[in-house]
Amino acid sequence: MRTLIQNARMITTDTKGPRELCCLAVNDHTIQHIGHLDDASIQNFLRHGEEVQIVDLQGRGIMPSFIDGHTHLLQFGISMSKVSLGNCANLEEIRQVIQSTAQEEPDAQRLMFQAWKQSATGSLVSSEMLNDLSERPIYIESHDLHAVWCNAAAVRELEIPDEDIPGGRVHRTADHLPTGLFEDAAVLGIIWPFLTQCLTHEEKLDRLREAIETYNRAGYTSAIDMAVDEDYWNLLRELYEKGELNLRLAVHFLVSPTGSTESDVEQVRRVSQLHEAYNILTSPDFRVAGIKLMCDGVIDSCTAAISEPYKSTGQSVQPYWTAEALSEVLTAADDGMLQVAMHAIGDEAVTLAINGLEALGTTGKRHRIEHLEVTKPEDAKRLGRLGITASIQPVHCDPIQNIDWTPLIGQKLCGRAFAYREFADHGARIAIGSDAPTAPHSPWNNLFNATTRKSYNRPYEEETMNAEFKLTLVQALAATNIGAAYSCFAEDMVGSLEVGKRADFIVLDPIGDWKGEPLSLLSCNVTSTWLGGRKAWSKD
Repeated sequence: MRTLIQNARMITTDTKGPRELCCLAVNDHTIQHIGHLDDASIQNFLRHGEEVQIVDLQGRGIMPSFIDGHTHLLQFGISMSKVSLGNCANLEEIRQVIQSTAQEEPDAQRLMFQAWKQSATGSLVSSEMLNDLSERPIYIESHDLHAVWCNAAAVRELEIPDEDIPGGRVHRTADHLPTGLFEDAAVLGIIWPFLTQCLTHEEKLDRLREAIETYNRAGYTSAIDMAVDEDYWNLLRELYEKGELNLRLAVHFLVSPTGSTESDVEQVRRVSQLHEAYNILTSPDFRVAGIKLMCDGVIDSCTAAISEPYKSTGQSVQPYWTAEALSEVLTAADDGMLQVAMHAIGDEAVTLAINGLEALGTTGKRHRIEHLEVTKPEDAKRLGRLGITASIQPVHCDPIQNIDWTPLIGQKLCGRAFAYREFADHGARIAIGSDAPTAPHSPWNNLFNATTRKSYNRPYEEETMNAEFKLTLVQALAATNIGAAYSCFAEDMVGSLEVGKRADFIVLDPIGDWKGEPLSLLSCNVTSTWLGGRKAWSKD
């Protein structure tokens, strides 16, 4: 199909404001010409070849569509049917919402909740706090997805091993009975698989379809999906083969520590086999990028590996991987041409991850570290030198969401939180993602938080979180498209509007203020999303 997009005002990552009216000539999903209607190249495009579809934007803005650099699409789709506890400030409010939901959903087999903030209850909760509310299983996900809190009915239906899964924890009584609190790998290895298998095959596909449509509506045409397994991969592949995957997708398979080097490496070998069939050369729009490793947990549940004992517990937390076990997996992945994405939130986990990648000595592989929420100054400088992508989620650097960090980790470490500007100033490539469903998927929220260090929830308040680390709008906007594209070797195909690249763009109306007013980012309105010159979603 040949299409001419005319009377468009192009917004680029230089943020100098929308250009004068221009045209995009699209042929076979690719931008063939960019210019004015009376340019010879545009006129030749109109006069020669097959019939051209004319799309008149009447002065609306266009810009490169967004690429979510870190998401969990299936869990995002599943989360859309869960009841949020995000506004609950204490245990009593949580119980009231659960009780109301139980009354309003008498036929629901399970009661499902999300966005529980540990600061509302304290991190050590138990099933006893929930058992009187319903005889049905109750599952409550923390807002960061790293903890799940259940009642006794839920605990009974789960298959819980006697020993903890490496990298995770099932909280237990003195008699070794589960208390109803699961963390990190115990969530990934016990809770998620069980709840996913409770859905029918078609229900899972429907959740994915809904997630993808929601992403298109927000202006995304590409995403990097983290921590997938083979069952999930097969669901995605089914949608792709049916032509229903309206996103260009690269995935990272989760590899969890088993305590056995051979078992760890065998997981990597299997991902390498899939990568051989689905890579950027053989299947550029649907591919296996690499593996994901969980190096630690999160601050809120005191499971992130930080360099000082937690102020709230007095306990020190170690990374989930030993340096030796990590080295074996990194070497296997690097040899298998896989990109490695490492979840590292605490500064000790970040140091472990950087040391492991530095030891490989292969700086061109574009390995990446996810989150980087607390970092040492010397590590912030190493990222760029070693060619490590800083994969960040600015919606997490929210002063309202992180109000309880100081009592947890102390002012010194809080002062090193989300040091994005340091990463950029020392040459690191930045990719921005949403981490949905742990945070809202909206790219505008990410851009606002990244450039102001304020809360998108309370944009008029002056409270910030380490404002000295904020990114410029140029840096942040680039990280949502060309930066995320670069992070997965896709920058020659997508991420900017240039001749020879895919025609992936969004239409904005109104255009908004792109000359320095961050607040206007929250009112940007996507009216249509285009994938390869084809309308993937439209408000009309």
